[in-house]
Amino acid sequence: MIDPDMLSQLPPGPGVYLFYGHNRLPLYVGKSIRLRDRVRDHFRRARHDHKAMRMVEQIQHIEWEETAGDLGAQLREAQLVKSLLPIMNRQLRKQRDLTTWHWPAGATRPQLLSGAALNQPTEGGFFGLYRNASSAKEALRELAEAHQLCPQVLGLEAGKGRCFGSQIGKCRGACCGSETISNHTQRAQTALQPLQVNTWPWPGRIAIKESTPEHDAAAWHVINQWCYLGSAATLAAAKKLDAASASFDIDSYRILQRFLRQPDEHGLSIKPL
Repeated sequence: MIDPDMLSQLPPGPGVYLFYGHNRLPLYVGKSIRLRDRVRDHFRRARHDHKAMRMVEQIQHIEWEETAGDLGAQLREAQLVKSLLPIMNRQLRKQRDLTTWHWPAGATRPQLLSGAALNQPTEGGFFGLYRNASSAKEALRELAEAHQLCPQVLGLEAGKGRCFGSQIGKCRGACCGSETISNHTQRAQTALQPLQVNTWPWPGRIAIKESTPEHDAAAWHVINQWCYLGSAATLAAAKKLDAASASFDIDSYRILQRFLRQPDEHGLSIKPL
């Protein structure tokens, strides 16, 4: 177990911390805008929280990385959890079967694709992010019932002619000509709109400069198609980060969505590369 007095060595500002157990087993990865206080809090809670005590008793080594701010800390935490797979992190684990609905331009129904498709610029929209194909189909089926869409036209059911849903008033009849296919397509796309995955608004990679009054050094976070490629201390170094191994990650996507809605409020500036 770590001597709590050693925690004074941690920096007071933003960053990520890593707890290791026996034989350098990754136990936990966390982040905070106040590293020292956050790590000390784990040890304080261990006095009256059984779960916290169980983890603290296993800690044999602590590492940390300083970041320029909260965005860098959140992106790095998500990246480390997926690469190290610490045994006590749950929520940021990699979702290997991530799927999404893609509605190609001019098509009359969406198609189910792997989340990897989000890495590539594609015509049409992406809707929803799901752990697997069955949950994606269930979500579309619920949407179809709520909006009287035809499961047959949407590709959720096989068959030709009038579907069962139209016979019991749950489909407006796109399957049998009572509703035009164009009108059905428009209604279906409107129903899916709240689930749309925001498309990448830049022509290529961007570098996000993050700096905070509490931290002297700035950092450049490089993003492409919502994929986090890494961070660098200078713009020149950021331009050299390679995108070849990057893949779409739902957690990084959600983090970036929160911060990039109003970048100025977070001390961020964006530079296309």
